Amino acid sequence: MGYEASLELAWEELEALDLQDWMVSLLGEDYQVRAKEREVLLPGGAPAGQMQAVLILHYLIGLLRHGYHPRGEWISFKETRDGTLFWPAFQESAIKPLVQSLQTDPEGLVRNLAERLGGREVDGGDVAFEVATFPGVLVRLVFWQGDEELPPEASLLFDRGLTEIYSTEDVAVLLLATVQKAIG
Repeated sequence: MGYEASLELAWEELEALDLQDWMVSLLGEDYQVRAKEREVLLPGGAPAGQMQAVLILHYLIGLLRHGYHPRGEWISFKETRDGTLFWPAFQESAIKPLVQSLQTDPEGLVRNLAERLGGREVDGGDVAFEVATFPGVLVRLVFWQGDEELPPEASLLFDRGLTEIYSTEDVAVLLLATVQKAIG
C-alpha cells in the first residue's frame, strides 16, 4: 500500500507549521526528520519506511497543532470515531495475528514486548504490557489465554488523548505497527 499522497500532504502541512529538523522515537527506534529535505531517516541515514514516515509526520502535526494531553482514560479502537466501522478489518489485521502469536509462541511474544519494544508488565488480563510508541504515548496490550469455554483473546488499549492528535486511520496504523513489531 502506497503512502505517497499522505506523505505529500503531511510535508505540506508541516511546511506551513514551519517544522524544523526533529528527532522522534517510534517503537524504540530513533528517527531523524529533516524538514527541508522532506526526509525521515533511520539511524545510519537509511530512509524510513513509508508507514513509519507517515506515522511520524502525522504525530508531529498533531503535536505541533494540539500537543499531546493524556486523559488517563484507556480506550480500545472500537471507541474511536468510526472505530466500529473499521473494526472488522482492524480485528483481522491486528488482533487476530496477536492472538495467534499468543497461542503459538507466548514466551517469544512476551520477550519481544519486553526486550524489542521496552514494554513493562502491568496488571490486566492473564498478562499485559505497556509499550511506548512515541514519547509519552503508551499502548497497552492485554492478553487472555482462554480455556475450554472461552477462546484466547487480546486487546489493544491507548489513552483517549491520542485521538486528539491522530485520526482513526492513524490510530489503526500505529496499533498495527505495534503489533507487527511485537510479533516480529
